[in-house]
Amino acid sequence: MQHSIQQREGIPELVYRNRYVILGIILLGSFMATLDSSMVNIALPTITIDYNVGLAESQWTITGYLLSMTGLFIFFGKLSEFTGKVKLFIIGWAIFTVSSLACGIAPGLYELIVFRIVQGIGASMLSAVGGALIFEAFPPQERGKAMGLFGVVFGIGAVVGPALGGFIVDGLGWQYIFLINVPIGVVLLACAFKYMKIPEMTVNRLDMDWIGAVTLCISIVSLMLFCSEVANGLTMTMPMAAYAVTSVLSFIIFLYRESTCKKPLLDLSIFRNRLFTLPILSGLLLFMPISISNTLSPFYFEGVMGYTASQVGLILIVVPLFMMFSAPVSGILYDKYHWKYSAAAGALVYFLGFVVFGYGLLTINFWIIIAAFIIRGIGGGIFSSPNSIETMSALPREKTATASSVSSTITFLSIMLGVALSSTFLTLDLNASGYVGPIFLAGSSLLANSIGVITLGAGAFLIASSAASVLRNTMFAHTAHAEAAGETKPII
Repeated sequence: MQHSIQQREGIPELVYRNRYVILGIILLGSFMATLDSSMVNIALPTITIDYNVGLAESQWTITGYLLSMTGLFIFFGKLSEFTGKVKLFIIGWAIFTVSSLACGIAPGLYELIVFRIVQGIGASMLSAVGGALIFEAFPPQERGKAMGLFGVVFGIGAVVGPALGGFIVDGLGWQYIFLINVPIGVVLLACAFKYMKIPEMTVNRLDMDWIGAVTLCISIVSLMLFCSEVANGLTMTMPMAAYAVTSVLSFIIFLYRESTCKKPLLDLSIFRNRLFTLPILSGLLLFMPISISNTLSPFYFEGVMGYTASQVGLILIVVPLFMMFSAPVSGILYDKYHWKYSAAAGALVYFLGFVVFGYGLLTINFWIIIAAFIIRGIGGGIFSSPNSIETMSALPREKTATASSVSSTITFLSIMLGVALSSTFLTLDLNASGYVGPIFLAGSSLLANSIGVITLGAGAFLIASSAASVLRNTMFAHTAHAEAAGETKPII
């Protein structure tokens, strides 16, 4: 493959000088993309009434966005090798901004759904390469702090979205959930054109494996739809079975295609590099229990403690709020000391927070729950920076977009899996206790016990997350020692 390699001598002078402006552009763009994946939930009843449609139809304003966003991460990661990551980010943000305007003025529900799918495509473009751009814009000794802030954005956007969406819907109308993106988008585009001047290595010709791209997209979308069906009930339905079969078959075709194609969409050999796969696995095992907790917490606070939806939104902000402060501090310390077990320690702190959280849920003690949220926020901040750096640095520089897109895909899939698992575990536990019916009518005692037990059980994922991180760094230490002794070749 022939490459056109741009000159890199100006990076320290041109890029590093503007690194915090670049960071701000990427963080705000990623925050808005994440915000729009959660903020629409609160507006769904109003949208349903305004367009005079059923909930099953209006739900696609959320589902369409998530499917197009998650299903295309890896495709756009590959595409960035030809366009360049900066250009793809700017195009993605332009699409996101224009489609936001279209969503805000959509004359009907079906137009809104189409524009939301387009908006998800734009969000996928900028999210697929955001982490890679930050990694390249900062010198090695400052990447921990920057990647820590990048990791916080997704947590804050997911939690703040419903609360902020509620204020916008009540004060301005649901259309402004989308229209507010337009002025922000214009300003960001102007800043991106001026400051995002990162020299990149690109390919002269786009050799896209379209069969691989289509089958992977079908597999991911089908899996997400299957998880959505599971979250709505445990009874096996025809759509649920169809989604499961489609996802498995298309994934098998994808694996066969990638293993035989000369220029695959996704080079499967990167997964033989365990210094890459183990931090990816560690992140997956961390985000699943977080998703389980985030899904069940509103049921607990409303059904057991009697809080309103807006009050629950404010309570749930505690975790990302403390993560917002702990992640940069953790990143700075990691940049300085490079303690190899930082991510593992973060997962263990998060596990401690889950244990305290489970105890608070079982005893219905509000202040113990808040203390658990604080511990979880600190643990998430400790974990975020080191795990992101370990993921990005495990592959060569020209594959940073691949690392970023794979990581984003796994993150969103783990969140969907967490939603499905939380629904499954809660239903099974309530049924085992002899209750069958609406969750909110189960009774505060039974609901508190079920959610508390599930939360404590979900902590096992966090132990596994920490173990994967320890294994990665132990393996790295052994490899480095062997290289120094001349016994083996580098695997990075």
